[in-house]
Parts: sequence; C-alpha cells; structure tokens
Amino acid sequence: MLWRKILKLVFPIACLACLAVGFAGIGQWIVLLGVLLALPAWLAAFKWGSGFFPTTALVLSIGLAAVGMLISVSPVSMILGATFAFAGWDIVLFQNNLNDDLPAQAVEPFEERHYRNLTMALGLGLLVAVAGSMVRIQIPFGWMILLAAIALLGLEGLWRNFIA
Repeated sequence: MLWRKILKLVFPIACLACLAVGFAGIGQWIVLLGVLLALPAWLAAFKWGSGFFPTTALVLSIGLAAVGMLISVSPVSMILGATFAFAGWDIVLFQNNLNDDLPAQAVEPFEERHYRNLTMALGLGLLVAVAGSMVRIQIPFGWMILLAAIALLGLEGLWRNFIA
C-alpha cells in the first residue's frame, strides 16, 4: 500500500521538477511561478481522485511544457516534464479507481499489466518525442492538407465502425 502512495507522488513531483529546472535554467522566473500553480492542482488530484483535478493538473503541466517549448527552454526537460505529467495523471486515476476491498491476489496481476503497458507506452512516446525534436521535416502545405484529409477520413471510418 505504501509503494502505491510513493508511486503516485513520484511522477508529478518529477514533472514539476523537470519543468522548474527547465524554466530556472534560462531565467524565466515569471513562468516558474506557473509551475508553483500546478503544484496545488496535483495536490488536489491526490486528495480528491475525481477526473477533474487530475485532468486539470495534467492540462496545466502540459501547457507549461508547451510554453517552455515555445520560449526555447531545453526540449529535454520539457519533454520529460510532459511525460512525467502523463504518467502521474494515469497513475493517480488508476489508483483512485482501484477497489481496496478486493483481495491482493486479484489486484496484483491487473496492476502489473497496467504498469507494464504504461511503461511501454511512455517509453515509446518519449522515444518518438525526443526523435521528433531532433528531426525536422518540411512538408508543403498542399500535402499537409491531403494528409489531414486522409486522417479525418480514417477517423470517420473508425467512428462509423464503432457506431454500427
């Protein structure tokens, strides 16, 4: 039980630390105050595990990481901050939805599978994000519109299959 609480705290704290280090590294003290605003959102997410508070904390953290990317903060610290924010959001929601009345033998395989899938998803996402920040691809506007139209048609087809 104690390791669950520790795991729930580790990722949001790591997120805020990465964001704070990134903003402090370039002297953006005003934006660093925004990181302090995300802290109460994460604390509320720990206390009240409804979907509102964890999602608010996630949006604030990802927004701060996006602002950091726009003002040329170290991409590594912003990508790590966003990754830790997603992990914290997932773990807070997952652990708040676990039923403590169930026996440990029923919960442990489910938790293990969830954490394994989370680790793979975060690792792959982090790898793609870091690779994406290093690679620059220029696509003409016309091709971009064509790709967006194909993606929308594919999503519309998936939506139609789920409804039917």
